[in-house]
Amino acid sequence: MLLDLHSHSIYSDGTLSPEELILKAKEKNLTIYSITDHDNIDAQKEAMYYANKYNVNYITGLEISTKFKNMFDILGYNISLDNHELNAALKKVQDFRKNRNKLMIEKLNSLGFDISLDEVINEADGDVVGRPHFARVLLKKGYVKDRDEAFNKYLGDGKIAHIPKEKILPEEAVKLIKNAGGYPVIAHPKYLKLTYKELKELVLKLKEYGLWGIEVYYPKHSNSEIKMFRDLAIETGLYITAGSDFHGANKPDIDLGMNIADELLQKSIEILNKR
Repeated sequence: MLLDLHSHSIYSDGTLSPEELILKAKEKNLTIYSITDHDNIDAQKEAMYYANKYNVNYITGLEISTKFKNMFDILGYNISLDNHELNAALKKVQDFRKNRNKLMIEKLNSLGFDISLDEVINEADGDVVGRPHFARVLLKKGYVKDRDEAFNKYLGDGKIAHIPKEKILPEEAVKLIKNAGGYPVIAHPKYLKLTYKELKELVLKLKEYGLWGIEVYYPKHSNSEIKMFRDLAIETGLYITAGSDFHGANKPDIDLGMNIADELLQKSIEILNKR
């Protein structure tokens, strides 16, 4: 089954527009597809329009960054785009991000880099400004040799020019998605860096708030990790999903679409398709 339930557009840190992504999904003949931008749903109505135009089976999505000791993102599917509580929470995060970008410019300037916020905004070309756009400006001005150096030295988590995101608690993210009529799913669980026992405890806790699924199939998951996460899903009653985390040119080693044969995944897709 060809599908992809985890991808990013120019409205977060991807490089393709919603229309370009929908056309790519059509070209690959995906069974089901979703754009899951970070902490916003700005691409969704546009994506739905083009999905209808080009006859692509599309469901709404997003990816919420949450507060945890390691990277912990919650994916949400089939969300209502007009839910007031969800939109208010996302606006708060976006307002913080705008101020965060100013603070990151100040840090870079203090390190001797002659770059402005206007340059970064122009690099984003009207899209949501994020760290990849800072990296591109640093690269264009010759301060770094490539994107990896920009992140490894300056922009990555914990580096000298990084300002942490405003994040909400995992249980709050699950509730926001659930209350917006959606299906909350743990994204790329390998990055949680938890043992089976620890992850099981976390899953059982979040199920009390409405957790629905876990992203078992992910390009960076090893075969042993896939088996572990799938076993965990069976034991705890979670549904399983699959996504590439496609970012376009920002992650050139990842292509859109995954080809998975799994009866449990088929059951998940049947439920998501009912919406």
